[in-house]
Amino acid sequence: MTGFARCMGMGLLASALMCGGALAQGWQHIGKVQSVEKLKDGVELTAGNAKVRVTVFRDGVFRVRVAPSGTFPKDFSWAVIEAPEVPTLTIEEDQKEVRLSVGNTIATVQKSPLLISFSDSAGNVLLADEPSLPMAWNGQEVRIWKRMPLEENYYGLGDKAGPMNRRNRAFTNWNTDAFGWQESTDPLYKTIPFFVGLRKGLAYGVFFDNTYWSSFDFGKESRDYYSFGAEGGELNYYFIAGPEPKKIIERYAELTGRSPLPPLWTLGYQQCRYSYYPEARVREIARLLREKKIPADTIYLDIDYQDGNAPFTVNRQYFPTFEKMIADLREQGFHVILITDLHIKKNPDHGYAPYDSGIKNDVFVKNPDGSVYVGKVWPGDSVFPDFTLTRARDWWGGLYKDFVGMGVSGYWNDMNEPAVFRFPQKTMPLDTVHRLDDGTTLDHRAIHNVFGMENARATYDGLRKLQGDERPFVLTRAAYSGTQRYAATWTGDNLATWNHLSMSTPMLLSMGFSGYPLVGDDIGGFGSSPPADLLTRWYEVGAFNPIYRNHAAKGTADHEPWVNGPEQEAIRRKYIELRYKLLPYIYTTTEEATRTGMPLMTHFPREPEC
Repeated sequence: MTGFARCMGMGLLASALMCGGALAQGWQHIGKVQSVEKLKDGVELTAGNAKVRVTVFRDGVFRVRVAPSGTFPKDFSWAVIEAPEVPTLTIEEDQKEVRLSVGNTIATVQKSPLLISFSDSAGNVLLADEPSLPMAWNGQEVRIWKRMPLEENYYGLGDKAGPMNRRNRAFTNWNTDAFGWQESTDPLYKTIPFFVGLRKGLAYGVFFDNTYWSSFDFGKESRDYYSFGAEGGELNYYFIAGPEPKKIIERYAELTGRSPLPPLWTLGYQQCRYSYYPEARVREIARLLREKKIPADTIYLDIDYQDGNAPFTVNRQYFPTFEKMIADLREQGFHVILITDLHIKKNPDHGYAPYDSGIKNDVFVKNPDGSVYVGKVWPGDSVFPDFTLTRARDWWGGLYKDFVGMGVSGYWNDMNEPAVFRFPQKTMPLDTVHRLDDGTTLDHRAIHNVFGMENARATYDGLRKLQGDERPFVLTRAAYSGTQRYAATWTGDNLATWNHLSMSTPMLLSMGFSGYPLVGDDIGGFGSSPPADLLTRWYEVGAFNPIYRNHAAKGTADHEPWVNGPEQEAIRRKYIELRYKLLPYIYTTTEEATRTGMPLMTHFPREPEC
């Protein structure tokens, strides 16, 4: 555990005494500006050995980068896809400060010490560095502290549990397989280091583009300031002007990408279970849905359709006529979605093409000594595609060819945090090696939080090539900012409790507020058996989610609409039918999201709050 993480694990008093608060041991804070170099898009400031760049990315969006050694790394982002477009920029300098003005937004750099603030043209300060804590680094760690006005509240960060308002709480970003999470569980499955600050009707956004283990503290350490930082990587963040939250989300979507329009059928009712097998059980589910006149478009198959849990195989004992089953379901109006976990079974010399071709093409993650990393997951010993390589993503996308030819409609990328049966870490070792296209390498500390996103990217891009004009549908569990470009998502392995039902709506709203519009949760709760009234209420609430999927774990009671008797079935059917009545509206708002980034589930906080 690093210095900052140790401090944050203590109580407030212990943190102040042992870590020093504003005088935190080990932190080297930026000093005063010694020189200013004007750039075409901003300024580069020299402060001792360090350099800081404050640049305009486009109208309403500023970027701040810090190089403690004075040398900036190669400018690269997994998340940001928009090219900079520098509008008319005015730079003014005097002995005390530098001012960069673009449209209605002004960035002001105080020279001694180097402190940055952002304001609107009316003089309202939207975001400002905490004067007693300039930007700092401690070895590989980086951190920044910001003033926290008493009346300011914070929203975003993706699938964090608990209230939408993040104030007075602290969070960690490290994609984690978090079965049965609760309000206090953190981190969860996704890393979306973007939030919106809102005060007296004025809003701004911050996107901290750093893929390492990162943390955000909105008032746990101090009631006067908040902070964010990471255990490695670059201190690199974007300030996004509002003043309305809607404008911020639109600009963030421009920065990191918008969701593609999914096929219409994906917005209908989806039936899933871990697991529907054998083949006769799948056919029975389809028959009952049609006989009972319960509208449904989708049936999922979890890992038990596979041979020994090996991805891209079919268990012919359970599914002797798999291809015909897919075709028959198509004739009945059902689309089949298959789970395709990213771990590949280590199964040499047995004709398992994904492993043999992967070894031949050298596409698997490696240990520091150059050997292929092996970890245990559902198939047993498994290897993992190195999705940071374009050729590995292309290879992965090609693995879907046979399933596409069979008429399978969509794919579910699960366990892609990546989850490994290795406790307590639950993921691959941090020193595993990931290769980049330019020949350089990064260890798992840098890649962990984008691994699931690049898995979804490989799947989506592969389907684009294989499916012709048919729009792909991919569902992913793990994500980083920008994953909305490739896949829908859900809130992971929840439980069948009233508490989880109550947590679902704030989480989905927060995901939409964080630039991820196509989201859902497991209707009925995944890991346990819901009583009849809870399951019915979840069907009612879920009808208004962007993704409407019922799912349940092994060993739990059935969750299908007809369980618990005809009275409950009738209520559930009523809300599924309501979903289909609303489908033109849902499809229209989904299309809008592809153009604007605006979420389907929308709630923009307004002051004063209750």
